[in-house]
Amino acid sequence: MLQLLPLALALGNLHRLDDAAVCTTTTVSADSGRPKRICLLGLFGMENYGNDGSLEAILMFLRQTWPDALYSCVCIKPQKVQHDHRLPAISISWPGFASSVLRFCDKITATLPHKLGNWIQAISHLRKFDVLIVPGTSTLCDYRASPFGAPYAIFRWAVSARLCGTKLCFVSTGAGPIQHRLSRWMLTYVAKSACYRSFRDGVSRDFLAGLGIDTRHDAIYPDLAFKLPTPQPIAAPASQSSMVTVGIGMMSYNGWHGHTSSDDTIYTTYLMKMARFTGLLLDRGYRVRLLVGEASDQRAVADLQTALALQGYTSPSGQVITDPVNSLHDLMRQMEDNAVVVASRFHNVICALKLARPTISIGYEAKHDALMREMGLGDFCQHIEHLDVNRLMQQTTQLLGRASAYEEQIREKLLDIESRIAEQELHLRRIL
Repeated sequence: MLQLLPLALALGNLHRLDDAAVCTTTTVSADSGRPKRICLLGLFGMENYGNDGSLEAILMFLRQTWPDALYSCVCIKPQKVQHDHRLPAISISWPGFASSVLRFCDKITATLPHKLGNWIQAISHLRKFDVLIVPGTSTLCDYRASPFGAPYAIFRWAVSARLCGTKLCFVSTGAGPIQHRLSRWMLTYVAKSACYRSFRDGVSRDFLAGLGIDTRHDAIYPDLAFKLPTPQPIAAPASQSSMVTVGIGMMSYNGWHGHTSSDDTIYTTYLMKMARFTGLLLDRGYRVRLLVGEASDQRAVADLQTALALQGYTSPSGQVITDPVNSLHDLMRQMEDNAVVVASRFHNVICALKLARPTISIGYEAKHDALMREMGLGDFCQHIEHLDVNRLMQQTTQLLGRASAYEEQIREKLLDIESRIAEQELHLRRIL
């Protein structure tokens, strides 16, 4: 609880925050005579391609609209963000003391100087900016995070923004679940302190409403990754053009808080089921392309290939394809030759839908089902922890049998998504 000492001091100087403080129509920049100063906050640079795609999408809009604005990013790996997006960036947490003596003193004082340094960094940085934007991603949840991980970091920056008079905006964000009581308290404060909130689905908005937050004026707009451009089609090699390809998006998933446990039961069960499903596809003559949405998912791809061999599945050379992925753009290029995509990560599903590919979601959160229902594919969802392989094979067969019809249906939905993206951008131009 010592980590909350700086927060107690900070909150002591704040007025009580309630729903009346949420100013969804307030103009953020008070001084139109100087360039806007915009800071972006999120779990960027950690090789989660969906998160980085959200950052890229909001930057496309901001730089096109305000090319002279001053930008900065608060993220996990600032050097990678600076390199990939030409964006000044700092770490979401203060890096600490350079001196070994000071690090030792910090350690024997329960890292209180470091904790204070985190707050000083946030306040000194945000006092230079008009607005702090959290673009996309599932920020308001505690997936794979203890209370003093990501929830506390987001909380620290939100409190600092309020102390500095910097407006906080959530754009097409995801929310919930939040399982830990302390995380729920901190993230509820964060959500309440925002001057603008929009959500990527009704599930997220309803979740915050269930926490006592007035969301009646909060709009629902598509996930920011839908704004990213789709790549130019690449023709398949003539030797493989007659073989139908099914994309399989793997994920290193071991439960909502699986990283805190040494029990890999959830992951192993999921892996064995996906190996069985993949083997069935190979036996029926399909080509399989293995896809990832985060660098850590390479583990699942490697384990799947091992599991296939152990279960006795063999396939002709080239029937199982794996290629490097470094972004959502790479992912979409790999999906170009997919007749159907079966994916676990949320942004794998989004990339497949952007390309109008008939898609099956093996999700771990309500956001998956919400998106699939919106795209008219609500019958093609399963939960990753309750996966039925026989049903999955039936769903795949159904999509393959009527692929053209489902592609046309998805394209019609994408036109509506494009219109709603433009609607939110028009609104952001008015309030930022």
